[in-house]
Amino acid sequence: MRAQIALFLALAANATGQSFLLVILPPLGRQLGFPDIQTGLILSVSALLLLVSAPAWGYLSERIGRRPVLIIALACAVLALGAFGLVIDARIAGTVAATMALGLVFAIRSGQAIMSGGLMPAAQAYMADVTTPEGRASGMGLLGAAYGLGVIAGAAVAWGMGGGGAVLAFWLLAALASLGFLGVLLFVSEPNRRATPATSAVTHLPIAEIWPFLAITLGAVSCSSMLQQVTALRLQDALHVPPEGSIAKAGAALMATALVMIVVQGAVLRFLTWTPQRLLRAGALLAAFAMLLGGLARSYAEIFAALVLFGAAMGLMLPGNLAALSLRVGRDAQGKAAGLNALGQGAGMAVGPLAGASLHQVAPEAPFAVATILLALAFWLAVVASRVPPKCRKQPHAKQPTTTNYQE
Repeated sequence: MRAQIALFLALAANATGQSFLLVILPPLGRQLGFPDIQTGLILSVSALLLLVSAPAWGYLSERIGRRPVLIIALACAVLALGAFGLVIDARIAGTVAATMALGLVFAIRSGQAIMSGGLMPAAQAYMADVTTPEGRASGMGLLGAAYGLGVIAGAAVAWGMGGGGAVLAFWLLAALASLGFLGVLLFVSEPNRRATPATSAVTHLPIAEIWPFLAITLGAVSCSSMLQQVTALRLQDALHVPPEGSIAKAGAALMATALVMIVVQGAVLRFLTWTPQRLLRAGALLAAFAMLLGGLARSYAEIFAALVLFGAAMGLMLPGNLAALSLRVGRDAQGKAAGLNALGQGAGMAVGPLAGASLHQVAPEAPFAVATILLALAFWLAVVASRVPPKCRKQPHAKQPTTTNYQE
């Protein structure tokens, strides 16, 4: 259990730094003399690099192991946060020109994206290695809770610094990430994945079996990122809330959504005895219902309630989907599957905001209507996938619990 706690804290620390950077870089870029377009280009290119590198790292984790990939990614996260602090400090002091600082920030962020692309694929593969099939959804939920906690913490740090102290914040976050790195280094051992005759040949990805789960990831993440883009706009254009008030109200609703998701993933799933397929179906159906309510909402309270319900649904759906995907592949293909799943997550995060903004131009309710359709389709895919039995593939942990030496 110590290993899982160490991994949880490391992922949360890394997500805190990532969230802080995404929130603070646009306004900080102006302060440093960066044009808005170039600042946006940094974020867009790094997102693309992360998207491309994740599957490659997932495949590599099958060859060199989960632990080395985790250590490489976390070490690079620490170095990148510290480097951001150094460059920003030099620019504020005037010892580095704006053009040079822009190039350095671009290089640091690009390198960070490439080298940390394996963090989530390796973490998901590791969790698949050390959990039983019955505990797979709970383990995957722990990873989701870590990420959600980090996103909230990073936004809170950005809010708390109040427009100043960016250098100190980056260095403190680097120190926090260092603690996470040390925790993994000390407590996380490489899982025992020695092949047996029953599993040694199962190293390929059964695309025909797993594509519905990859499609569900793409649809669910697209809907989630779509809501982040359009919630404040919906409040302004449909409910006539002033811009300043809409930002505050949307932020409160999205924060509550994330908190509910964290509670469900990190706590509720540990008490539920549902199968991953049941979690997935229930979450998808509940999410579709929440988006239907959101589209019909005519007050802030109704939108708030719909988003909170959506958060609870995602807390069931996403871990259930990850666990179902994991159980469809062999032990030596977990990293590959996690890498492809990360590709779907990245694509969803890229597609969602653009689709949300475009649909909002049609009607403020249109993004919610499309999200309802996508999530209903996800429910249908989950039902279809659950009716197709996996090919004979022994799950080595079903009868033999993970040994203590690589869980602790």
